[in-house]
Amino acid sequence: MSATVHRSAQRAALWLLYAMDVSSEGATDALHAAKATMTEVDGGVLDFWAEIEARVHGVHDEREKVDGIVQAVSPRWKLERMARIDRNILRLGAWELVCAGLAPIAVIDSCVDLGKEYGEQGTGAFVNGLLDQICKDHGLKMR
Repeated sequence: MSATVHRSAQRAALWLLYAMDVSSEGATDALHAAKATMTEVDGGVLDFWAEIEARVHGVHDEREKVDGIVQAVSPRWKLERMARIDRNILRLGAWELVCAGLAPIAVIDSCVDLGKEYGEQGTGAFVNGLLDQICKDHGLKMR
């Protein structure tokens, strides 16, 4: 998967995870509702729709595990107190690292970029620190 496809799929998945967090909607319903709108805006999204689905279903289906991974590296900052965007970037990054086995440097770089683009001023550094610690805790080497 190219870096461009990874980042595009990751960005779209983040939007959906955020929407699901706000609405408590399930993954299947959120994906179904978003597909028509997203393809209307950019028909090219169909080229990597499977990547979006994998991320959304992955985070949703392994939510308890992913939340546990994130909470373990953030003992002073509980998930429910984190900004929604921060929480969902971390969930996505943790899933990509631990469950999907994607390259740590690519995952962290793109999650930091998402944090800088959508979060508050310190979100990028916050995301970087926690995802780096997840890598260390799980023996993931930066490649």
